[in-house]
Amino acid sequence: MENGARAGFTLEFNDREDGYKGIKKRYGLDLDVKTMEPGIRQKALSKGDVDIIDAYATDSYMVKLHLTTLKDPKHLFPPYQGAPLLREDTLKKYPKIQTALNKLGGKISDEEMQQMNYEVDYEDKSAETVARNFLINKGLIKK
Repeated sequence: MENGARAGFTLEFNDREDGYKGIKKRYGLDLDVKTMEPGIRQKALSKGDVDIIDAYATDSYMVKLHLTTLKDPKHLFPPYQGAPLLREDTLKKYPKIQTALNKLGGKISDEEMQQMNYEVDYEDKSAETVARNFLINKGLIKK
């Protein structure tokens, strides 16, 4: 299906089976694709040079540019979920870290992470302040 939509994809996303190759096969979309470096996709979108980009659902510019994350009812994209990684010797030295980090499991939605990233990137709030406010609002720490 040719729809005339212009896409700005990274070279990696363009060439992946769980990227544009998969979109073409699973959804039948044939887009006019321009490959570009990750840092210029949102500029190209905001200038109207492209209509669609590949992005992380938690990027701060999603809020800034009022972007919508499209649904994937055919389950092309595997879930990409962040997880804390630390050295085993650090965990042995500070065992309470594991308990504290595990309390965050399933507590941060993509929209909440977008908003927190936006506050840091565009409202010049410190990451510490934004994270602390989130933890207080979720009842995970006290003021």
